[in-house]
Amino acid sequence: MNTSDSPISDVREDMNVLDSAGEEVGTIAEVQMSDPDAVTPAGQGQNESLVGRIADALRPSGLPDQAQENLARKGYVRIDAKGPFAGSRYAAADEIASVKEQTVALTIPEEKLLR
Repeated sequence: MNTSDSPISDVREDMNVLDSAGEEVGTIAEVQMSDPDAVTPAGQGQNESLVGRIADALRPSGLPDQAQENLARKGYVRIDAKGPFAGSRYAAADEIASVKEQTVALTIPEEKLLR
């Protein structure tokens, strides 16, 4: 995916996020562009290079390895969720429908966001 042609290239921290139903989810806390060469976390052993350690640190933590790999390859946004069950949510770059002014609209409902 060429992120320069994707809506994620227009996303900035502190933008408001709406799910596919138009409901407010939270605000953008982090934007990570795609890395098609991301090393898979499974079966790789410890990454001793500086670049490898930085790449490991940038992967969304707390998610299953397969979800982390998918997000790292596609690019993603981390959302600071609002509401009684606040915390971080993750949306892949290809789940961003549009970016207008200070609002990011997603193609999926809030309950489908990774946690």
